[in-house]
Amino acid sequence: MPETIPLHRVIVSPVTNRGPFGARMVVPPADAFDPATVRVIPVSEVRAGDVLVGTAQPHYGPLLVPLDRAQWVSYTSHKTKPQTADARPLDPAHCDWCAHNARNAGKDRSCWTVDGCTTYRPDSLLLVVPREYAQEAGR
Repeated sequence: MPETIPLHRVIVSPVTNRGPFGARMVVPPADAFDPATVRVIPVSEVRAGDVLVGTAQPHYGPLLVPLDRAQWVSYTSHKTKPQTADARPLDPAHCDWCAHNARNAGKDRSCWTVDGCTTYRPDSLLLVVPREYAQEAGR
């Protein structure tokens, strides 16, 4: 039986210092990552050694109804580094920052975290350089 591969509809734009509506944005350094190695994956699939380079922000239609695609990409604004651990469900006991995020999550306790205890909704899509490519770049 063939394996199903999920494809995420994301419009990945080039790195620019202007947002979709002209707002100034901070961009990553030119040597932060090779754009050809970037993959779009759900937050739950981030592994130790992967390099997180940005997020795919959801596109909302009229009445703030989420659509099935991403409209824009937000890149990290700093030199990236490999994740030290796999993504994990939010654990308020992990640290003070996780406890703070858990209080602000309200009823939605299904959030996930990555290095630095950044919290994401479980359906968030991230721009990641898989560890296999990240290791090659570090050689």
